[in-house]
Amino acid sequence: MPLVAFKPTKARLVIEQGRESVLVMRVVVAKGETVALAVGGRLESMSGFLRIRERRDERGRNENKIVGSLVFVPAAGDGDDRSPANFQINITMSAAKFEALLKVAISGRLPSKFFVNAGDRVSARETRGMGYAIRAGVRTKFWDNKRYRSLQVTNFSVILPISVPDAPESQPFEEDRAMAESLSSTDQVSELADEFAVFQGETKNALTAVVSVVAVIGILLLFINLVLIIK
Repeated sequence: MPLVAFKPTKARLVIEQGRESVLVMRVVVAKGETVALAVGGRLESMSGFLRIRERRDERGRNENKIVGSLVFVPAAGDGDDRSPANFQINITMSAAKFEALLKVAISGRLPSKFFVNAGDRVSARETRGMGYAIRAGVRTKFWDNKRYRSLQVTNFSVILPISVPDAPESQPFEEDRAMAESLSSTDQVSELADEFAVFQGETKNALTAVVSVVAVIGILLLFINLVLIIK
């Protein structure tokens, strides 16, 4: 069963007292995706609507059952009143998952992309309505919307955007500068301490030499005086 990717472009929330909420999105086929149609043309050349309805009753529900439908709506009317062909995707979603999707929509963001598995299942590996076909020698996804205008959706997945705030650019610079200044101050203190130790050692050596010279001179004077007295 082919997996078809879509991308939402607009969204609105419908809330009605006593009824389940509905999130409505205008969607297009995702970039790089292509689906050939039996009536001619391609699915990516038209826009459609996605309706996601909150499903509150989960009692006895099997997740492998049908979760919605993909419907082809042919062009209608004439002249200026003619409406182009489009498609509709109808999905029911559990309350918890619907709430997560709703929070993203209310924050002003749209899902990055969502995927649909559609087709009337015949067996574990075979479906009717949506499959693959060879077009111009290329294997492509193919929707037989001539015989199957409405397809069952057996799986629906959504990619939600998550914003990760960036750290202010000035913060690392300020921290680095403060650290550099701190290290610089420490180095300067160490350098001054070393210079003081060297100066103290040199001063001590100079004083020792002076004292030694004075002592030698004193001894010489004393010796000279003793010689003079003896004579």
